[in-house]
Amino acid sequence: MPSILNHADRFDAAVWLQALTTIGGGYALMADRRLAFLVDDCDGDDLTSVMAQIVGKPERQDAIKAAIERRQNGEVG
Repeated sequence: MPSILNHADRFDAAVWLQALTTIGGGYALMADRRLAFLVDDCDGDDLTSVMAQIVGKPERQDAIKAAIERRQNGEVG
C-alpha cells in the first residue's frame, strides 16, 4: 500500500484516492457532494489504515471532494 501521509502536517487527496484504489476500493462523488466509498474488495487492515486518515477530518474530506471534482472536470491533479 502506498504511503498516504509522509508528513503529519501535509495531506494529498490525490495520493489518498490512489491508496484507496490500490487496496481495491473505489469512490464516487454524489450530486449533493456526499462521498461514497466502495470497499467490498478491500482487506480490513488496509482499509482501516486508509480511512483513519480522513475520519473526523472534514478538511481532508473536502480536499478529496475537490480532487474528485477536478478529475470529473478533466483537470489534472
